[in-house]
Amino acid sequence: MSSGRSPTRSTRIGLLTQTLVTSPVISWILPARIRNRHHNDVVFIGERRIQVKEALASGHLEDVVDKTDIQGSIIGAKVINIGSLLPWEPLAPSRLTVSSPITENLPAQILFLSTSSDELLFMYCSDKGEDPFVSYSRPLPRDVGLAERYGAHIAVDPRSRAVAVCASRGFFGLLWLKSHDDIRMQMAQGKLDPLKFEKFYEVDGDILFMEFLYPKKWTDTRVILLLIVRSNQETRCMIYNWEGEEESLGERPICTSTSLPPSLQFPNMVIPLAKESAYLIVGTKGMTLHTPSGESPPMRYPPILPDGGDSLQAGLWTRWARPSRNWMYMQRYDGIFLCQENGWIYYLEFGNDNELETQTSLGQLPCAVDTAFDILDMGHEGGDYIIAAGSQGDGGLFVQEARDHPRCVQRFVNWAPVPDAVIIPASSPTVGDRTPADAQDRLFVCSPSASEKGAITELRRGVEALVGVSAEMGGFDSIYDMWAVTSSSDDSIHLMVSDPLSSYLLHTTLDMRDGISALEDGTGVENEETLATGCTPSGVIVQVTGHGVQLFTPGDPSHANSIKNGPLKTVTAAFVDGLNSTVVMTSRSQGLYYLHIHRIVTTPSGPSLSEDEASHPLHAEPICITYHWCDQFEFIFIGTGDGTVLSFELSSHIGGLRQHTDTAVSDLQSAIDSRAIDSLAVIDAVWEDRVQKFLLCGLRCGVLVSFKIDGLVANFGDIPVLSIDDLQQQKPRDIGITSIKIKSYGSYALFTCGDKLWHVTYDHDNVSEYVLSRVWITDQSRPTWFPTHISGFDAALAVDSEADEATGVYLFCFADGHLLICSLDLQAKTVPRRIDIPGNPTKITYSSHLQRLIVSYTVTHPSQRLFEFARTARIEFVDPDTKQPVAPYDQAMVADGLQQWRPNGCSGEKVTCIIDWMPKKNGHRYHFIAIGTSIALPPQPNRHHGRLMLIQTTRNPNDAEAIYCQDKHIQHFDDPIYAMVPFNDCVIVAVGKRFVPVSPSGSDLKWSRTITAMLPSPAVAMTVHDNLIYVTTSKESLHIYQIVSHSRLDIVIVDSHPTPLLGLTHCHVDAFEGHPETLLVSSRGGTTRAFAQNNESLYASVPCATADLPVSLVKIARSSRRLPWLETTNIFYGFGIDGSVYRLLTLSFFEWRLLNILLRLCRRDPAICPGADKRRRFADAIYEKTMHVDGNILARLASRESSHLNELLTACGNGQLKQLDSDLVQTFIHATEEALGIDENHVQVVSDWLRDVLGV
Repeated sequence: MSSGRSPTRSTRIGLLTQTLVTSPVISWILPARIRNRHHNDVVFIGERRIQVKEALASGHLEDVVDKTDIQGSIIGAKVINIGSLLPWEPLAPSRLTVSSPITENLPAQILFLSTSSDELLFMYCSDKGEDPFVSYSRPLPRDVGLAERYGAHIAVDPRSRAVAVCASRGFFGLLWLKSHDDIRMQMAQGKLDPLKFEKFYEVDGDILFMEFLYPKKWTDTRVILLLIVRSNQETRCMIYNWEGEEESLGERPICTSTSLPPSLQFPNMVIPLAKESAYLIVGTKGMTLHTPSGESPPMRYPPILPDGGDSLQAGLWTRWARPSRNWMYMQRYDGIFLCQENGWIYYLEFGNDNELETQTSLGQLPCAVDTAFDILDMGHEGGDYIIAAGSQGDGGLFVQEARDHPRCVQRFVNWAPVPDAVIIPASSPTVGDRTPADAQDRLFVCSPSASEKGAITELRRGVEALVGVSAEMGGFDSIYDMWAVTSSSDDSIHLMVSDPLSSYLLHTTLDMRDGISALEDGTGVENEETLATGCTPSGVIVQVTGHGVQLFTPGDPSHANSIKNGPLKTVTAAFVDGLNSTVVMTSRSQGLYYLHIHRIVTTPSGPSLSEDEASHPLHAEPICITYHWCDQFEFIFIGTGDGTVLSFELSSHIGGLRQHTDTAVSDLQSAIDSRAIDSLAVIDAVWEDRVQKFLLCGLRCGVLVSFKIDGLVANFGDIPVLSIDDLQQQKPRDIGITSIKIKSYGSYALFTCGDKLWHVTYDHDNVSEYVLSRVWITDQSRPTWFPTHISGFDAALAVDSEADEATGVYLFCFADGHLLICSLDLQAKTVPRRIDIPGNPTKITYSSHLQRLIVSYTVTHPSQRLFEFARTARIEFVDPDTKQPVAPYDQAMVADGLQQWRPNGCSGEKVTCIIDWMPKKNGHRYHFIAIGTSIALPPQPNRHHGRLMLIQTTRNPNDAEAIYCQDKHIQHFDDPIYAMVPFNDCVIVAVGKRFVPVSPSGSDLKWSRTITAMLPSPAVAMTVHDNLIYVTTSKESLHIYQIVSHSRLDIVIVDSHPTPLLGLTHCHVDAFEGHPETLLVSSRGGTTRAFAQNNESLYASVPCATADLPVSLVKIARSSRRLPWLETTNIFYGFGIDGSVYRLLTLSFFEWRLLNILLRLCRRDPAICPGADKRRRFADAIYEKTMHVDGNILARLASRESSHLNELLTACGNGQLKQLDSDLVQTFIHATEEALGIDENHVQVVSDWLRDVLGV
C-alpha cells in the first residue's frame, strides 16, 4: 500500500484524538424511568457521558445503555415527571390518568440537561429508532458574557408544568411545557418536542441557587420560583409567582424579596419543602426555615454536628434527597436526607406545620460525597437504598436499615483525579511476525482519595465478571473442563467437572445457601473423563465419555441408564444439545472414524437413546464437533487435525444427512502454526429481522478463525429449505500461543487461551469482523485480586421462574483452586483494578530493570498543634501483578528487620519527579532511582527548599518480592526541584529557574560552573534527545535548549514557541524513515499540540496541529505498539486529570485530509452525530485550521458497514447534505488515492483502513 503513496511529503501534520477511557467522575445520579415505567432505571451523569442502569430486585444496578456523543459538558441535570403523580398529592388515585395500551409502556420521566455548549436537552430512551436516545435540543443565547451564559442552574416545577434556567448572574428564563398527554403522544411516536412557551427575565446580582417551590395548596395553580441572589454584599431570597393558566403565561410575575441573616449569607443548600410552600436554607452555622408569606419570622435551627462532635467539626453540607414513602406517610410528614461532604447522613422529618419533629443521625458513608446523592426506591421495606458518589474516591450503593449503619452492596470505582500515570509496555511473547491480541500496554494511574487512602489503578478494557461466590475446592487442581446445568424449576445448579482421568457432579445454588456438595455414587455419573454434558427440558442430565453415554436424573437415581460402546468403539468428540434432546458424537473403530446422531427419548423404564440416525464415515480425524439447530434444520460442524471444517446438514426434507464441501483454514501468518482445530462454536448476529450466523474455530496454535455462514434457500418439492451455501473465512486473529477452547452462548461466545478468558461477539452495525474483549474477573471485596489460572468455565442464564424471563448471565469457572460464581456483564467497558496505598500517591514511574512500579505517596498524620496535620512523602516499589495492598511503612518493623528500608521525606517535603536511570560507565551499567523533591518552608537564609536523592536498588536472588535500596547520593538545593532528566552519566536538574548538572565522581563530562541558559518559569517536564533538551514550563510552555561544548559543556536556548500557554507535559519521538521529529505538548485548559520539525527551524515557525480537549492532559506517553496502517505509526496515550484517557495519533498531511473529509460527512449524518453543532460551517473551519480530527465521531462511522459510508457519499453527490458541495465525492476519491495508494474499491478500502486505525 505504501508504494503507491505520493513521494511528496508535507511538513504539516494532523492530530487525531480518540477517547479510550471516559472519566469515572459521577456528577449526578438520578432515579428516572426514562425507558419504560416498568423498568426501575437509574441514570448516572458525568461531564460528557450518560449511563442508564437498571435496579434489580437483587439489590444491584446493572448496566443498560450509555451515551457519549454529548456536545459540550453537562453542567446541570434534573428529571421531569410526565407519567406519575407525586406521592404527597392529596388527590388520591382517582386523579391518576388512565393509561391506554399505547401509553402503558412509555417512560414516566424525561431527562432535563443543560450543557456548556449553550443548549438545553430533553431526553428519553426509545426502541423505535437506531439511536436508543430520543432528544430535543433548545439552543440558548450565546451573545452574552461568560458569567451570563445560561445553564448554571436549572429547576423543574413540582408538577412538571415548567422548567427554569439561569445564568451565573443577571438573567433567568422560564420555559413552559406542553401538557403531559401531548408529550406522551409524542413519545408514542418516538418523537419529542416538549416546549410550549418561554420568557426570559433580568435580575440584579449573582444567582447562587434556583428552585421551584411547592404550592401551599394543591388547588393553587401558581408556579413559584425561588432565587437566592447575592448583590451589593447582601444575599436575598427572591420569589417569583406566575398564574398557571394558559392565558397568563406571558405576564410579568409578582416578585417578593427578603434578606438572609448574616450567618447564612453564603448557604450550602436550598431545599424546597412539600408543605406550605416553605423552604429550608442550610449552612455550616445552622439552618433557617422560611415561608413565602412572611407572616412569621424564619425559624432558626442550630448546626447539626456529627455524633459526639463539637462545633469545630461541623462538616460542609453538599447534597440532599427526598426518599420515596407511601401516600399515607406523605400526607403527614415530609422527610429529607441531608449529607455532608465527609459522608455523614442525617434524616429530618417535618410535619404539616413545618415544625422539625425528628432529627436522626444515620451514620457515615465510607466515601466522600460532593457530587451525587439520592435515595433509590428498590421496594425494600426494611430500609432505604442510598446511592452516593464524589469527585475523589469511590462511590457506592448502600442499604440503610433501621438502627444500623449504611452497608455497601455495590461499589462505583472512581480513580480521579489523576496527578500522574505510567505505561508498562506489552510483554506478551511474539512468535515470528505474530503479535498476539493480548500484547497490550498496561495503563496505571495515581488515584488520590479524600480519605487519604489512595491507590494505584490499572485501567483495563473488557467485559467484567463480578465474583458473587468464591468457594475453595481442594483436590481439583487438574480440572480440564466443566459444564453448568441450571434447573428451570428452582435456582439449583449442577456442575459436571472433569479432569483427564475422572469426573464429578457438584450441586449448589446461585446464592450458595446450602454450600457445594458432590453427589454420591449411584447417581449415574461415570468416573472418567467427560467429553460433553447437557440437560434436557425434562431434567435428564446427559454425560458423554469415551466409552459411552450416561443418562440420569439427580433426584431419581433408579432411572439412570448407562449405554456402553462396543469394545472396539471409542468416542473421540461429542456435543450435547439439551434443549433439543440431541447428542452428536464422533467415534473411532478399527482405525476408521464415524459421525453419530442420537435423540434422547423417555421410556417407562427411564431415559434412553434413539437409534443412530446417521452412522456416517469420516475421511479425516475429528478433534471437535458442534451442533446448531436453525429453523427446523440441523447443522453439524467437525474440526479436524489438518485444519479442515467438515459441514453437514440434517433434515427430513432432504432425506437425512447431507455433507457439504469441506472448508480449509487459510491465511495463517506463520507456516509453523498448527492448523488443528481444537474447538468450534456457532454464534448469531441479530438485528431487526435478520440473523447472520458465524462459525468460530479455535486453533491449537492460538489463532481464532471466523467463518461467515451464508445460507441458501432451495426448494425441495414445494417446501423451502435453508441450507449452507458457503463458509466465507474472515481475517484470522492471533490470540496467544496455546490452544483455544471456545463455547457458544447464542449471540456471543467465551473462550480460553492460556490463562486468559475472552468474550467474542458481533456488532450488528458491522459483521465484517468480530468484537474481541478480555473477560476480567473481579472481586468487590478484594479490588487488587485477579485469578492467575483459569482451568475450566461455563456460563448459564439466570431465569426468574415467576416472570419466566432472564435476569442475567452467570459465569462459573475454576480459578486458582476456587469455584467462582460470577455475574457476567456482557457490555465492554473500563474494568479498573485497584492497588491500595497507605496514603495519597503523587508520582509514579516504571522500572523495567526491577519490574516494579515506583510510586511516591504522602501520608498525613496529626501535628503537635491542634487541628493541624503534617504530611510526609514516602517511596515504595510495587509489583504490578500483586494481589495484596501495599503495607504501611513502619519504622519499628524496619528496625527489627521485618520490613525493608524505604526513602522518606521530612515533614512538608513533596516528591516532584522520579526517574529510573541506568547510566553506563567503562562498559558497565548501573541502576539508580533519582528522586527530586520540593520542601514547603517559609523562605529563610541557609534553608534548603529542594533535595536530590540517588537511590541504588537490588533484588534479592532468594526472594523475588524483596527490593533492597540504599542512599548513594543526597544533594540539597536552595530552590525546589521541579523536573530532571538523565544525560549520559549525569542528571540535569531543573532547580527553580536554573539548570544544575549533577555528575558522579570520575565522570567524563565536564560542565561549566555557571550554566548560561535560564528558565523563564519552573520546568514541569524535561526530555533529552541527542544534545537537545526539550522543556515544558509552567507558564511559557515549550522551550528547546542545546548542550554545547566549548572548553566545558554548557546549555543555551535555541528555540521556543511564542504562545504563552501554561504547560503540563510533553512527549518526544525521534525522526525515522524520512518522517520528522514529532513533539506532543499538553497545556492547561485542554490544549494539546503536535509539532513536526522541518529543515529550516526546530519548532517555533512550524504550524502545529491543535486539539482543544475538554480536559487537561497531565501525562502524554508513547505506546510500545505501532500502527502499520499510518505513515507515522506512533500511538500516544494522553491521561486527563479527570481520569479519562485519550488515544493520540499523528497524521501525515494526506491522511489528515482524507479523515477530515470523512469527519465533514459524519457531522451531517444525524445517525452518527444526532446532536451536531448547528453551525457546521464554522466547525468545519475550526477543524481545517487546527488540523484536528475527532476520532470519537469517526469511530461511530467505523463501527458500521462500509455501505453506510457509500450512502453518505451518494447523498453528498446528489446535493442532499447541507453545506457540502457535490464535488466532495471526487475530492474523497483523490484523497484516498494519495493517502492509501489505491485506485479502486475506494469505499471498502477506506472503511477497513479506518477500523484498523481506530481499533474498532
